[in-house]
Amino acid sequence: MNNVYEINRKIKSLKDKRKRHGIKISTAVEILMVGMILQKPSIHSILESISFRKIMNHMFRLEVKIPKKDAAREIYEQIETKELLGIHDETIKKIRENKTFRKGTIDGLVVSAIDGVELFTSENKCCKDCLTRETNGIKEYFHKSVVCMTVGADPHIILGEEMLFPRDGSKKDEGEATGAKRLIDRLYKTHHHFADVIVADALYLNAPFINKVLSKNMEVVIRAKNAAQVILQDAIGLTKITPAQEGFEENRVKVSVWDIPGFEMAGVQPKLRFLQFKEVRQTKTGQEERTVWVFTTLNASAKTIWRIMHSRWEIENNGFHQLKTYYHADHCFVHRATENILLINILAFNLREMYLFRRLKDFRETKITRVDMTQMWLMDLYSNNYSEYFDTG
Repeated sequence: MNNVYEINRKIKSLKDKRKRHGIKISTAVEILMVGMILQKPSIHSILESISFRKIMNHMFRLEVKIPKKDAAREIYEQIETKELLGIHDETIKKIRENKTFRKGTIDGLVVSAIDGVELFTSENKCCKDCLTRETNGIKEYFHKSVVCMTVGADPHIILGEEMLFPRDGSKKDEGEATGAKRLIDRLYKTHHHFADVIVADALYLNAPFINKVLSKNMEVVIRAKNAAQVILQDAIGLTKITPAQEGFEENRVKVSVWDIPGFEMAGVQPKLRFLQFKEVRQTKTGQEERTVWVFTTLNASAKTIWRIMHSRWEIENNGFHQLKTYYHADHCFVHRATENILLINILAFNLREMYLFRRLKDFRETKITRVDMTQMWLMDLYSNNYSEYFDTG
């Protein structure tokens, strides 16, 4: 964290607008970040737990004042989000400078998935940035973010997130596609060519999103689902009069491929390529068949596109599942600091992924689970003094 990414120095640079304070912002942020790396479920479990406070005494010098949860909440609320975003962006730059993705993530290409994730929901608590909806006549308040994460080879790194906001004077809040376009603009401005391919689900099969990706010299792979769409109806119709052009087998799945170029979408200048994959998987009880449709601008083999399409699930299975299950991103740590908490959470996620898959290198081969690794770290921190690495002076 400190030797490679200088996290301690960057956190200490956070500006403090408070006139009077006995607790440093850097202390509160570092404690929360380490608590998230150690996958503690709440601020209470981080700041009020006797055993965890002993760990913090081994991490910080004894004269450093460790905040109570109410004081910490006030600190997290007043931090400038753009400063935390700057720390996140500098960390991503260092990850890329260290050539983490030099071999690509799928068949030599750097592939990133974009998708939306809902954080937490409440029927009572709300803030000015809450989105709203009605479920069974009950009004709900919630926060949602659009996330971009690398998929394919380890490590899976969250490149950025963009919160969705309510629209003034409109009953309809911002949609995922709006946030995704804003996120692509920001990531490109900060990191330039941050991916070769963007993979997304059927929600993003529209001209504004596709044009936004193409304008940044990246390609799209988008899974289609809604058979009512005219472009998909036309494509499926052609597969019925055309035999499969090729086939392959991977991971015990036999795949037949229909590959049809030249599809026009209103508002998109280049023509799209349509692929239909018919998958046959052998199970203990027989065969399972599934048909998957994809539109893309990518000029690559059908097998590569099939791999990219399947990798889209990693943003949910590896990204959102971990963030919610182990990093507790679906828990409301501090409502009025939702984005600040999410950015610290993402920073913890990325640093931990880089340690497991770059510093340890053979983490997958060891068969050690992430939960076991967390317990090993907790025991080590409980037993040993690491205050020299957390100099908050």
